[in-house]
Amino acid sequence: MRQIGRLQGVVSAMACQPPCRDLVSKVVKLPGGSNSCRNGPDKDLKGWKEILNTSAGVLQQGGVIGVPTDTIYGVACLAQSSQSIRNIYNVKGRNGTKPLAICVGAIEDIYKYCHVNVPDQLLRDLLPGPVTLVMERSDELNKELNPYTPLVGVRIPDHAFIRQLAQICTEPLALTSANISTQPSTLSVEEFKDLWPVLSLVVDGGPIGDLSSPECRLGSTVVDLSVSGKFTIIRPGCALKQTLETLKNKYGMSSVS
Repeated sequence: MRQIGRLQGVVSAMACQPPCRDLVSKVVKLPGGSNSCRNGPDKDLKGWKEILNTSAGVLQQGGVIGVPTDTIYGVACLAQSSQSIRNIYNVKGRNGTKPLAICVGAIEDIYKYCHVNVPDQLLRDLLPGPVTLVMERSDELNKELNPYTPLVGVRIPDHAFIRQLAQICTEPLALTSANISTQPSTLSVEEFKDLWPVLSLVVDGGPIGDLSSPECRLGSTVVDLSVSGKFTIIRPGCALKQTLETLKNKYGMSSVS
């Protein structure tokens, strides 16, 4: 009850400018489950839903939040809000020409925001999972998101919280890694504490992987599927082997060098 009571005041408090001084109040801890928080809570479903609803409310006010994924921690905002897009670039200290991926909650959502030219089952073989699929964007996607390219990367992380968050927001989330640009990726909320002052909310899902393992910090495998029948690996990431096996062996796709 104490956390729920605190959450009720978070939406308005997190929208304040300048950022709130009480950094600890920005961090909310997800209830654990049998596989950390990845599969959702084994108990305290009410607390889980409260954090989901609070996060959605913050996003709808233009906020940028820290979130767990299946690979590393990310920062997210609403992809269809141009002001939110500007906010996330400011948080990252990122060059505005570097693209942002989008995160959706279900395979069906990909068809709304992307032109898909691969079999539906291929999408389902790779997602949810630690893979970013780059495809031609549709006209439904905010034109101010990555306006310099006709392509967009789309993710469905294998993590219940961020998938459910995208679903209740009923629009894609813009998603990038929770670190200042050029700095290492992060596997716990404490590792991106320097960003807390400029984030509206931090959702703590516990450590992601082995904090001492460089391999755990590789992020998702990024693959370009915009050319029919072919693929290009843009970033090897953490799931390269299984991604290549799926694309080459199961679907007979060839790599573009």
